[in-house]
Amino acid sequence: MITVQEVNQGFAEKGLNIKLPLADDIQVSKIDIVEKNSYPGGVKVLLRVDYEDPEKGKQSELVFCQTPVRRESKGIHQEIATPPKQDMLPLREGITFSDDGEAREYLMYAITSLMQDKGYAQRQHTEADLYFEGEKTGFFINVAVRCDDEGSYKAKQLVKLRRKSGSSYEYALVFPAIQEPLGLSLQNQERWIARNQDYLSVQRIGVYGVDNQDPNRVYSFTIYPKARAMRQYFMRISPQWPLLRSRYVQDRAKAKIGGR
Repeated sequence: MITVQEVNQGFAEKGLNIKLPLADDIQVSKIDIVEKNSYPGGVKVLLRVDYEDPEKGKQSELVFCQTPVRRESKGIHQEIATPPKQDMLPLREGITFSDDGEAREYLMYAITSLMQDKGYAQRQHTEADLYFEGEKTGFFINVAVRCDDEGSYKAKQLVKLRRKSGSSYEYALVFPAIQEPLGLSLQNQERWIARNQDYLSVQRIGVYGVDNQDPNRVYSFTIYPKARAMRQYFMRISPQWPLLRSRYVQDRAKAKIGGR
């Protein structure tokens, strides 16, 4: 066995900003990569860590990590992937919303289009904002306009629903990808996701961000769905998020400079 501290040092030596959320002196017996998804400039991994707890003995825990990865520049401009959808929705003129109601309606419009495009049929259900049924399983979705108290409440609802309905269903929480037009800074939005992603990943609850301007683009910030068609969609679109985020930050900075 090796200690958590040694494991973290090993990750650091490989240029990975991954740290196990355990005490440094905990003895680790095994680490398996359950899921790995690369995106431009980084990688997301879901690890299964087997370790010895001084009080509880042998334990196993799922840990979600996201880290930048340095790669040699090839000098090639990265193109933004076209969303793999049959029924493409029209783009919006901008990224702002008149109010929370418009934002919520847009989120439901976008995610419903994606689900139906991938073969799901919408059904009525009282315990989630949206519910869809596919050939093999159902998909529960809650919608929140910000990563705040409402977002936390909606996430807790999904956790309770999963405990009640079981792991054979899929679960997801849907937000706008950029929430600054709705009053929440990008920094606070990303802090909320970072603070909750490990727990929600373990609970198999996806956190999706709908592009503010393009309803055909939905990014996954935690896990991908199990259903093949949905999984393939997110594997194509989600790695584009860092590029879109960078463009937004650059445009925001230019707007501030121009406004002086």
